[in-house]
Amino acid sequence: MPRLLLVNGRIRTMDPAWPEQSAVVCENGRIAFIGDDFTVRAMYRGDDEVIDLEGKSVFPAFHDAHTHFYHYALTLRRLRLDDSHSEHSACQSVKGTAERLPAGEWIVGRGWSLSKWAAEDFPTKESLDEAAPEHPVALAAKDGHTWWVNSKALAVAGITKDTPNPNGGVIARDANGEPTGMLKEAALELIKGFITSPPEKTVMGGLRDATEQFHSLGIARVDIVAGAMGRDAEMEEAFRLFQRLEKRGQLGMRMTVYFPGHDLDRLVSCGMRSGFGSDWLRFGGIKLYADGSLGSRTAAMLEPYEGAKDDRGVEVITPSDMAAIVKKAAENGIATAIHAIGDRGVRNALDAFEGAKAAADANGLRQRLEHAQCVAPEDVSRFASLGVVASVQPCQLMGDIDNAEKLWGPERARRTYPLRSLLAAGAVLAMGTDVPIEPPDPRRSLKGAVLRPREDGTPWNTEECISAWDAMLGYTRGAAWAAGVEDRAGSIVPGRLADLMVFSEDPIDLPTSRMTDATVVLTVVDGKVVYKKK
Repeated sequence: MPRLLLVNGRIRTMDPAWPEQSAVVCENGRIAFIGDDFTVRAMYRGDDEVIDLEGKSVFPAFHDAHTHFYHYALTLRRLRLDDSHSEHSACQSVKGTAERLPAGEWIVGRGWSLSKWAAEDFPTKESLDEAAPEHPVALAAKDGHTWWVNSKALAVAGITKDTPNPNGGVIARDANGEPTGMLKEAALELIKGFITSPPEKTVMGGLRDATEQFHSLGIARVDIVAGAMGRDAEMEEAFRLFQRLEKRGQLGMRMTVYFPGHDLDRLVSCGMRSGFGSDWLRFGGIKLYADGSLGSRTAAMLEPYEGAKDDRGVEVITPSDMAAIVKKAAENGIATAIHAIGDRGVRNALDAFEGAKAAADANGLRQRLEHAQCVAPEDVSRFASLGVVASVQPCQLMGDIDNAEKLWGPERARRTYPLRSLLAAGAVLAMGTDVPIEPPDPRRSLKGAVLRPREDGTPWNTEECISAWDAMLGYTRGAAWAAGVEDRAGSIVPGRLADLMVFSEDPIDLPTSRMTDATVVLTVVDGKVVYKKK
């Protein structure tokens, strides 16, 4: 088989045991050799493909450690409200969609944001009723933890004045007790099962477009975690489809999948264990939610939100239940990723991991805490001592600063995204974007981690900035460690998978203010060029 030879470059191995070189050989989907130009050129065979890098730097391909990749593919074929600037403009988009769809067909979308609208109050069902009176509508907020629905959707799901709040969820109500059209956290489950899946042709088109977009950004591997927006059966549908694509050699993106926590008993009964699968598609473990989000004011806090005497957010699951699930999973060889944003949510998650540490260590599991946005100072060191990965998405920092200062107050706000503190305490960082909540471009997370800018570009809480090198480690070796694939990915070492990216400029060498000016010009997956900038 022909090989791929990259020469006349700078090979950033990201492994201190392997110094930088100028050339690399990819063969049969693996790194076969790294060395100097003279040696590699001497290895040339007639059918090899040779690419002159012209001095450009090669890194291991990006590994996004926290995505909702399948759902992102669906959003590429659904209504997007990221650019809406008010409740009215969002409703105009809904109205336009309703005019193109048959009556009764669901309108599903996401991306609206109170902070972007500069609004204090959540929108209501009435405005959606006017925009789409004949269609059930479900619109996820940017963070995915709150849905805005209309009366038709509430009726389809049978949600009325008499419907009680589910455990860990909220049905927002007006002064008369009637649902306003806002559903939060576990209340989303009341409506998910009624939303019909798009046709497979539509899904396949979205997956193809998402994969091509990710390749253009240098991303070769993603961790897919169960999300608040997805229906209960969505991960199963996705996994079946991914398996079919892998069998045909058409998957295109390496994936580690984390199923919803309520699937644990079924996973245990069929003998699934973390790490099962192939280099393309692996079972990672389960995903739990300790709390909600900052934007929806449902992140679980140790102290009340600013100006709210009794509001400490939402515990989506009780600490005792979470601890029992994490321990059962660990005893059966299944890792857990726990969503935790508020400092109380983080503490509850760490407590659960502590109770399962012996079993997790015995089974070699990589336990993960997703987001870790607000961490109490006394809990920072627990990540390393418990062996818990901090799976973080610094791209969200820019949009969260104002909310953090407003809802958590200045002292707690300064404890958000404590990346340098976590690294100093010995924690492993795994970087991601949480796409589709944020765009998939890894450079946004690199920017958030290294510069910590406000939306206007001014730096914020710079004592928690980390170096460009550490940020790149989080997107390569750290992410590989979190997924349990560090023996095959995350560094450019002979025997590792040949997943690489080439930058227009070296992001490590650039001044930090220009770090994100570096663009990916070439992406290699499995030893084959999948993207080349024109």
